[in-house]
Amino acid sequence: MDHLSTRRARGRRAAVAVAATLGLVLGAPAAVAKKDDAKKFKDDCRESSSVKLKVEPESGGVLQVTAVVWSDDSDVWDWRMKHNDDVSARGTVKAKDADKSFKIVRDMADFTGPDDIEFRAQNTVTGEICKNQLTY
Repeated sequence: MDHLSTRRARGRRAAVAVAATLGLVLGAPAAVAKKDDAKKFKDDCRESSSVKLKVEPESGGVLQVTAVVWSDDSDVWDWRMKHNDDVSARGTVKAKDADKSFKIVRDMADFTGPDDIEFRAQNTVTGEICKNQLTY
């Protein structure tokens, strides 16, 4: 390889590096700009309960996801949260407090583009399902 072809190869690599850096820098404001307000949605479940899902931006590229289920009993519920079809968190909780509710709060990474958040809870005694979904 002669001196001229080595220079051309280095020049191409430098151009690719500059283009990649510009893509990251110029693409970042669009990802931040779309995430300016909290979104929430309340819905009824299959039987007598209701569920609310709330997604709000936090600093550092994090979304705080809150799900609340109001029930008419103090049964145990299995729950899970999905983020873009991947299970992000799951667990079991007993509805309590005076209003027989429970609240799940989790942080999720704020990906570039739309974030599909889904919450699902199932009463282990009655089989009732509470489900809610938001695109943020």
